Amino acid sequence: METRVLTYHKINNPAQFERHLDIAKRYNCLITVDDGDRSFYEHAFPLLRRYQVRCVLFIITGLIDSDKPFWWDEVLYYLGPEVGANMLRKIKLVPNKDREEFLTRLRTESHLPPLRQKQLTTQQLYEMQEAGIIIGNHSHTHPLFANCTEEEVAVELEESRKFFARTGLSGFEIFAYPNGSNDLKSETLLKNAGIQSAYLFDHKLNRRNKDYMRISRLSVNDYTSVPKLLFILSGLHSMILPIRKKLLHG
Repeated sequence: METRVLTYHKINNPAQFERHLDIAKRYNCLITVDDGDRSFYEHAFPLLRRYQVRCVLFIITGLIDSDKPFWWDEVLYYLGPEVGANMLRKIKLVPNKDREEFLTRLRTESHLPPLRQKQLTTQQLYEMQEAGIIIGNHSHTHPLFANCTEEEVAVELEESRKFFARTGLSGFEIFAYPNGSNDLKSETLLKNAGIQSAYLFDHKLNRRNKDYMRISRLSVNDYTSVPKLLFILSGLHSMILPIRKKLLHG
């Protein structure tokens, strides 16, 4: 039997998200939401509590209780949407050290005031966990693990472990790869750190005998139409998408 896991990021269209939840409950889907944007608490959490749909919220532990922004939002903020989007595609391919150096230059050389984003608080996480939301691990600073050294991955896991231990939240061992970026090196390090399940960002259905360190997820957002959501849940969209991309790019 195929397991359907949906993944979202920001939730700013609660009316459409509610339609999704009605469908997800009928399909017995697992909802996952990456990054921990405040819109989850404001818009998604009340609906999830009402519909009683299973959900994992994967948080970036280094941002909790802060006003530090998501680093990809900084790129768009400092460079503008078009140039920023192009740059994001490029820096997702470079070693993590180069990405960090680029971000440091971007922040120090820009004439714009520093970007600030109010993040989730520990108290809000307690409230959501008490209501049945699983608070999962999405690393400490959200680097792309396949671009990291073993030492960098180890630091990310150790810092996120400290956060979960300090707060008493229980989902350290449930992990979502930042940007879906994984390789054998990071999988091994995750296992050694005690991670029991890890989620990809690959827009696929899971089969019965799935690898628990490579759990597939179907990518949607809160503006996905109901017909398209049903098409995605059928599995046909996952089959057609690679063919379409191949035709578009020759």
